[in-house]
Amino acid sequence: MSISGSPRAERAPKAPLPLPDDIPPLANPAVRDRFAQFGSIYRWLLLFAMLTGSMGTLLAATTINVALPAIIGAFGLGQDQAQWMSTAFLASSTIAMLANAWAMSNHGPRFTYIFAMLMFVAGSLLGAVSSSLALLILARAMQGVAAGLIQPMSMFLIFQTFPDHQRGTAIGIFSIGVVLAPAFGPALGGVAVDLASWRLVFVATVPLAIVALGAAYFLMPEADPEQQAERRPLDWVGLGLLTIGIVSLLSGFAGGNRDGWDSDLSLIKFTLGAVVLVGFILWELRHPHPALNPAIFKYRQFWSAGMIIAATGIAIYGSTYLIPLFVQLVQGYSPTAAGVMMIPAGLAMVIGFPIAGNLTDKVDARLLLGFGIICFTLSAWFLSHISMLTPYWPLVWMIVLSRVGISFCMPPANTTAVRAAPPHLLAAATGGASFLMQVGGAFGVNLLAILLQRRLIFHGDHLAAGLNEANPQLAYEHFQHAQQYEVAGMPPMPAFQTAFGEFGKQISAEASVFAFRDCFLVIAIWFMLVMFILTLMPRPNLQARPAPPAVRPAETSGTA
Repeated sequence: MSISGSPRAERAPKAPLPLPDDIPPLANPAVRDRFAQFGSIYRWLLLFAMLTGSMGTLLAATTINVALPAIIGAFGLGQDQAQWMSTAFLASSTIAMLANAWAMSNHGPRFTYIFAMLMFVAGSLLGAVSSSLALLILARAMQGVAAGLIQPMSMFLIFQTFPDHQRGTAIGIFSIGVVLAPAFGPALGGVAVDLASWRLVFVATVPLAIVALGAAYFLMPEADPEQQAERRPLDWVGLGLLTIGIVSLLSGFAGGNRDGWDSDLSLIKFTLGAVVLVGFILWELRHPHPALNPAIFKYRQFWSAGMIIAATGIAIYGSTYLIPLFVQLVQGYSPTAAGVMMIPAGLAMVIGFPIAGNLTDKVDARLLLGFGIICFTLSAWFLSHISMLTPYWPLVWMIVLSRVGISFCMPPANTTAVRAAPPHLLAAATGGASFLMQVGGAFGVNLLAILLQRRLIFHGDHLAAGLNEANPQLAYEHFQHAQQYEVAGMPPMPAFQTAFGEFGKQISAEASVFAFRDCFLVIAIWFMLVMFILTLMPRPNLQARPAPPAVRPAETSGTA
């Protein structure tokens, strides 16, 4: 026994702080323990930890886009290969989202969050030292799994820690941070490439992840004992079938140009993907705890709004993939300039999201969706007329117009879809909406990258066909180029041969412009067709609806 007053005297344990009066009634015991430890400021400290981690993972989602030209040059990749670095992130995060509810129920938010952030750091470090495309894709998939596990957790913990009168403020602060991350991600990636190399892009967000890890160790609540006692099983078969189906289809599309669209390998991939996804649907219909509950798709309001959500995912992720490539590969802008170009568009979303969200409860959502679709379609139409000489700021304003359109599509579409679900399917509808957005983005990037490569080949062959001796313009320009080389000191014969190389550069540049134009035109036509989906949506009920009750971890992230 220690002697009183001696240096070794035992200190009395610190008395717990009084619990705030405004703790949400459904806050589990682990959350109440954290309030007893930190007091009423705990909820704001936890919000900071969640926001830091989410921003880190979302920055990683977009920083890679401006680094793609450098990676393509370093590894000698085609567009069908390079797009996997974006597609792998989106596909893996989509699948991980559906495992979030199981992870939080069985292991708790603290373990799940720390595991996800450690995986994110490991993936980032692997990407920075990768020496092959396979390792780069694995690194992006690891980052995507981390993002998928973290994103659904934040909304659950906000409902667990904030009272009704503060949830709007908390969600607003969190949403602004989440929207700003993709806005500044390309700029951060551009600065990293210009300062060092594309490898720095992978570790640029690691400091945020380390801060989030340190904060999560002290702030994240442990598992709810009641939830742990239930030990809900994970739908491993459903997730496995979904993974095989999505990866098979994405791989089939990505390899079609190289392997041949009618080759045995491509047909096997497409057939396998289609059969496995049908098997996934049949399995989910019979599973007691499905990863993605098919019951939500029987409501017309959900699946009609869900089609718009998927189309929006194609549009926002596809355009974010194409624009940095165009301004760097065609117009010759630096990675930093390409990234900074996206900042005004992100700020437009910060302003547009709350406006659209507020109007959704007061105005027919179909009107907001129609306005958003028109804005994005016009932006894509303008982008389908760009050239190598299109000035910087007109391009910026075209992108801003597209983000205004996205701002008036995402909140109304998500709100409309979730409102379609009865109370017992509320969490399933929320997870299903997120799933459709991510899947749309994954396939959008995949298909647009393939279209870009095919149209590049098509226009290159078409332009090259006009280069023949019967073309007087060709003969005149060849003579001009050869003469310039001779004036510079090159012998006549090498000058004559080298002059032909100038035509190859011009053909490549013009073919690239036409190919990017075709991609933006396809996006414009696609979004124009989405307008017809509005005729399928039922008239919304604008009566005041009570806020949904706080949900338990087992009810979140797309499970019933």
